[in-house]
Amino acid sequence: LRQILEATPLLESFGNAKTVRNDNSSRFGKFVEIFLEDGLICGAITSQYLLEKSRVVFQAKSERNYHIFYEMLAGLPAQQRQRYCLQGAETYYYLNQGGNCEIPGKDDAEDFRRLLNTMEVLSFSVEEQNSIFRILSSVLHLGNVYFEKYETDCQEVATVVSATEIRTVAELLQVSPEGLQKAITFKVTETLREKIFTPLTVESAVDARDAIAKTLYSLLFGWLTDRINKLVYPRQEALSIAILDIYGFEDLNFNSFEQLCINYANEYLQFFFNKIVFQEEQEEYLREQIEWKEIPFSDNQPCIDLISQKPYGILRILDDQSCFPQATDHTFLQKCHYHHGTNPLYTKPKMPLPEFTIKHYAGKVTYQVHKFLDKNYDQVRQDVLDLFISSRTKVVANLFFGHAQVMARQRSLVRRSSTRTRRYKAPTVAARFQQSLLDLVEKMERSGRAGWAARPCFSPPPPQEPGLFEADVVSSQLRYSGILETIRIRKEGFPIRIPFLVFIDRCLGAAGWVPPSRRGQTTELVGVLGGSVGGSWHCPPSQLFLKEQLYQALESKRARAHHLAALTLQRYARTFFIKRRFRSLRRKIVLLQSRARGYLARQRYRRMRHTLIKFRSLVHIYVNRRRYLKVRQGLAHPGGVLGTHSHPAACSVVAPLPAPCPYPRGYAIAARCAVAAREVNAGCVVLVPPPALQPDSQLTLPLDINDYPMAKYVRGHFQVRWAPRPGGGEPAPMGSQLSGSSRRPGRTSLSPRQILRFMGDPGLGGPQETLFGNYIVQKGLSAPGLRDELLAQAANQVWRNTNVNNEERGWLLLAACLSAFPPSAAFDKYLLKFVSDYAFAGYKPVCQRKLMHAMARSRLGAAAARAYPPSLLEWTANRQQASMALDLHCFNGDQFSCPIHSWSTGEDLAGDVLKYSRGLAEGWRGWSVAMKAGAQWAELAGHDYVLDLVSDLE
Repeated sequence: LRQILEATPLLESFGNAKTVRNDNSSRFGKFVEIFLEDGLICGAITSQYLLEKSRVVFQAKSERNYHIFYEMLAGLPAQQRQRYCLQGAETYYYLNQGGNCEIPGKDDAEDFRRLLNTMEVLSFSVEEQNSIFRILSSVLHLGNVYFEKYETDCQEVATVVSATEIRTVAELLQVSPEGLQKAITFKVTETLREKIFTPLTVESAVDARDAIAKTLYSLLFGWLTDRINKLVYPRQEALSIAILDIYGFEDLNFNSFEQLCINYANEYLQFFFNKIVFQEEQEEYLREQIEWKEIPFSDNQPCIDLISQKPYGILRILDDQSCFPQATDHTFLQKCHYHHGTNPLYTKPKMPLPEFTIKHYAGKVTYQVHKFLDKNYDQVRQDVLDLFISSRTKVVANLFFGHAQVMARQRSLVRRSSTRTRRYKAPTVAARFQQSLLDLVEKMERSGRAGWAARPCFSPPPPQEPGLFEADVVSSQLRYSGILETIRIRKEGFPIRIPFLVFIDRCLGAAGWVPPSRRGQTTELVGVLGGSVGGSWHCPPSQLFLKEQLYQALESKRARAHHLAALTLQRYARTFFIKRRFRSLRRKIVLLQSRARGYLARQRYRRMRHTLIKFRSLVHIYVNRRRYLKVRQGLAHPGGVLGTHSHPAACSVVAPLPAPCPYPRGYAIAARCAVAAREVNAGCVVLVPPPALQPDSQLTLPLDINDYPMAKYVRGHFQVRWAPRPGGGEPAPMGSQLSGSSRRPGRTSLSPRQILRFMGDPGLGGPQETLFGNYIVQKGLSAPGLRDELLAQAANQVWRNTNVNNEERGWLLLAACLSAFPPSAAFDKYLLKFVSDYAFAGYKPVCQRKLMHAMARSRLGAAAARAYPPSLLEWTANRQQASMALDLHCFNGDQFSCPIHSWSTGEDLAGDVLKYSRGLAEGWRGWSVAMKAGAQWAELAGHDYVLDLVSDLE
């Protein structure tokens, strides 16, 4: 079924084109038989005839060639366009004659991509597709072959000017360039002993060039149709339905042989419709014994005889003339004038012009006989056949080989035929078209009147704008389609036929009573409903015949009765729903009142209970205070126990601890918010096995890392040196941090006691630890000049620190700082050397990776820093000395667990996924990721850090 459906856009691309009245006009006749087996479509056969081949080489103003040419030029990749030597559509003579190569609202590139998908569905191989594009490209290049004339031996001879186009066409079709040039500039006459080459004039050479182009395209179109039929051909005989899509009646500014065939087909089909619709309609009235006055209808049999009757019909004369070598369009026209000059349907021109006029059922049409014989003969010269049969392209060779076999069979029939037996049929386009039309009408006659339905189509006025109505255009199309005749007989006759049982079932409600019998009381029922409308209905034995006016009146009364019944049903239904809603609302109000009263009673009880508890507490305080005062007075007596047994207490002087550094303003509120945020984000960070997707980059330490000891940096930049802490005591902050040469004016100061508070406060843990650490990191983010000092202070506090817990917290803070901003270029290798030598437990690889990633990004300067402090994921990974990963979902359903580090950008993460899942070694740049928070999406630029987006959403 899908293959049958996909065949339609393929045939539309190759067989449809833009005309003045229709942007997607079908320029060929199509008869599709769809076969059904057990109610399911099991196959189809498409028959095509009378393809408008002249459109390949000529288009009128504001028209286009077939869609496929423009779609191919717009949709082919640049590499393939170069392969076929293709350029823009405006550069080809066969495409630019109409003046505009584009259609508003039509995307040729998108249609070409759809065409490629269709070819894949229809099992076209890559070689076949390439052959199709080669043939189409060669047709375009043929149109750009130009000639100039020169005289030799007092004879005008054509010579090819654009030899490059000849070579291009020959290369595309894999034929000899010399043979192709001879085929369009010489005429070959074969004798018994030799071949005679006769040079052609410029006009004849242009005709030969156009004939090859039309033959190439028509053979390709026929091959595509046969290719589709072989694919979807039914496996066995089955029932079928057929769809006929033919041209409408045409009357153009220039009417040629194609318009004569099209209008002849419409004339013949109109005759068939008249016979079925009018003649059989009146016969049915007579059969049903209905008083009926026959309506005269236009009989177009004389026009059909004028065109096709033997032996002197116009098409018969054209076939005869096509068989004479010396015949011309002028001799054909003279014979038509001679045989039909007195026919009232045929008109000769008053001036000696190469044209004649036929009065069709839809109006008069004037036909220009220019190239009538060439279009009707439509035979390919033998030398052209031999040239293309020798093509190295398989599809091209097969096309012309099959065409040569068909021509050979036709010549064989000509030799064996005789005038007496009438077995000979001229191998012309007109003869084949007449035979196809007869076969079509025969199929329609076999199906009977109920087996087919005609659906005429109307074209909009030439501007093709919405809301525009032109009476002349619409009336002419109504006349062409025969709708006016159909409306007339429908108005005069009885178009409505209803069986008695169906009529009674439909109209009982409108009448309000039930007749005792079906047919006997049908007249009474019609009289009740229709009043005294005489002659508007008949009641023969089989069914009821009604005129349109009476039927509309009956339907109006029936609709009114249904409307009243619907109003009654709506009234009762609304009453039912309102009552049910009222009862439900009353139950809810009672429930709400009970809940509210209970709530208020409980509130009063709680207030009373609180008041009683408070009062009881005051009483207990009063009683206990009195008891205490009484006991105190007793102990203060000289004979008291303490007074007689007092001992001096051993005391030790404890030096007061230095006042701890106060927390920043608003820290308490932020800490409470952090606790709440931790509850919200609980379960968002979990420990998982390493993901299958691994990054490609490998980090290595610089080769000169040993040349950067921290002591060297301290001597050059700090006024107070690092020294061992005697007794392993708590570390002390550096008194004066950076030397005067390293300070930057306007820096925000950092209190070293804040780092000590982070490392040594035992009550600082969980979300408070994360919040206070982010506060310190934010200091470095806000003041780029403070970053090296912050990192140096943290390194100073962890160096030779004997308190394991404090040292571990210090390294945690250092890892958090390296997650957010890099050290300066003057300090980074010293810090990397320090981390590699003195890192605590598992923090060595963590800090090394973060520092080297930061150094890789530090080429951007101060802009390399993160926009936000580390996220909950980073703090958790730093504490666990673990790697980080994020779950990434693709829009095609794929899901990956992707490794990530603090300095990963959106482009890096998307690139890792593309290289792992798609195998892209190049072309992965420019991609990024987005994060979904609830129902909203947060977009991330490719150069921004992924974990900044996570921190922002946290």
